Amino acid sequence: MVNSRTILTLSEDETIRLGQAIGNKLAPGDIVFLMGDLGAGKTRLAKGIVSAATGADPDEVVSPTFTLINVFEGAFPVYHADLYRLESDQISGTGLEEALEESGAVVVEWGEKGRFAEGEQLRVTIEYTRTGSGRAIVMEWSPDGTWHDRIRAIMKQWVASQGVATPVRDAEHSCLCIS
Repeated sequence: MVNSRTILTLSEDETIRLGQAIGNKLAPGDIVFLMGDLGAGKTRLAKGIVSAATGADPDEVVSPTFTLINVFEGAFPVYHADLYRLESDQISGTGLEEALEESGAVVVEWGEKGRFAEGEQLRVTIEYTRTGSGRAIVMEWSPDGTWHDRIRAIMKQWVASQGVATPVRDAEHSCLCIS
């Protein structure tokens, strides 16, 4: 069984702010898999996660499409990986397993290409809304792990960052959004 929450973001800035809320709760040993179509917003979400977790300038957090992994130092290292150019059988030996052994956290774009048995996993799927003007961001985690309590704090921070007191349920997407 998997727990999940869906949030609707309506701009790149909102997606980055959601990433920042996730990044503020990121811990050593965490793995965040970002999944979605090309251009869906994985890098924007990663930008928020990595910058909040490490204090890096958000403009310095770019997709490591060609370098495969960028490392950002903060209270603990955060490894930002992009598996777009790799096939599933090419992932072994990229250094992602070692990142977890070094008490780091890992944020993986194109996370559907790789799975790891170790670490606290948060799976995030970003989907275009029917109108194409927003993104439905689905976060999934194991009920046995530590993400459950952290997701509540993430949701609270994200709603507060939107400058509204009350979130609204969107029946079309069965998600939390701001109107």
